[in-house]
Amino acid sequence: MKRHLINVARMMLLLTYRFFRLFPRRRRIVCLSRESDRPTTDFLLIRDYMRQAHPDYSVVILAKKLRDPIRYGFHIIRQLYYVATSQAVLLDTYAIVVSLLAGCIDVPVVQMWHALGNMKKFGYTALGSKEGRMFSTASLLNMHRGYTSVLISSRSFIDDYARGFDIDPSIVYEAPLPRTDLLIDGSYRTRQRERIIREFPQLGRKLNIVYCPTFRKKTPANQAEAAAALADAIDYDKYNLIVKCHPLDDLRIANPHVFQHYPSQYDMLFVADYVISDYSTVIYEAGLLDLPVFLYSYDWQDYSKKRSLYIDPKRDIPTLFTSDAGAIVKAIEHDDFDHAAYQAFVRRNVAVPEHGSCTERVVEHVFDLIDAQQ
Repeated sequence: MKRHLINVARMMLLLTYRFFRLFPRRRRIVCLSRESDRPTTDFLLIRDYMRQAHPDYSVVILAKKLRDPIRYGFHIIRQLYYVATSQAVLLDTYAIVVSLLAGCIDVPVVQMWHALGNMKKFGYTALGSKEGRMFSTASLLNMHRGYTSVLISSRSFIDDYARGFDIDPSIVYEAPLPRTDLLIDGSYRTRQRERIIREFPQLGRKLNIVYCPTFRKKTPANQAEAAAALADAIDYDKYNLIVKCHPLDDLRIANPHVFQHYPSQYDMLFVADYVISDYSTVIYEAGLLDLPVFLYSYDWQDYSKKRSLYIDPKRDIPTLFTSDAGAIVKAIEHDDFDHAAYQAFVRRNVAVPEHGSCTERVVEHVFDLIDAQQ
């Protein structure tokens, strides 16, 4: 029954797409995202670069989370129009219209994904796991089909991406996400830090520890206990503890000292002096900011069974990996962190171009694909 409904939906999408193909194709790139209801930083940087380097082209950003299937259905129709009448399509997540119409879309489709670097198995390598999709779902939705190119932060991940997206490695292209440009821009970091501290002056009076846990589909049984242990271990006379959650996570720590209620547009990494994470690719972003990173693995025994990682965090990441919150705070207090080793780790996994910007590399790759099809 499900397969029949999906086939009907695909046929309706195809007919709608072919109708929109009767309209003139414009000098335009369309960006699709389900990560947020607002344009992401990566897409905004692409739009800004295009206005300078390719002013004869426009960029349309269609960002919307899938909350209400009916409303999202109307959004899909809008996506179809712009896919059919643009010169290229950029994605940062799985897009229903792209994968269900794989083989029918006759312009380049570039999957830039939304994570900088890689850690967790995803896509086809996570099928059947408790944190991944079902095999039947991936098959029905034609998951991750229809890509012309897939971007990657470093060729060190090429085999991981090829397996995760179930694609030929030849279409994987090394180009870190555009927001990398902001992370390595010292003046931008200073402006953002000053902006946040103007809004929240208390964050400028002490050193800031930013806790960035990864998103888990199911809340660990010991999450509340572990979060409380971390909060209790902090000396609030010296430090602020800031929680920076994944957009889909609702973690809240029952401690009045913890700074966790603030608008999502403030990226607290820019005020961080130390970062605590676990299995999140935020470890690469923090590394580009040259921040000490510590890994709080309170649920590793259970998580490693539910969601395998491409790397062994205990062996491959040169920092403290522990379930002991007190040990992490002690390491912070004693500045027990090897910056040189961590920077070498980040450089292996985020290949910043020697010339030009990351945004330029992404956009010009898209135009190379457009030129190749004309």
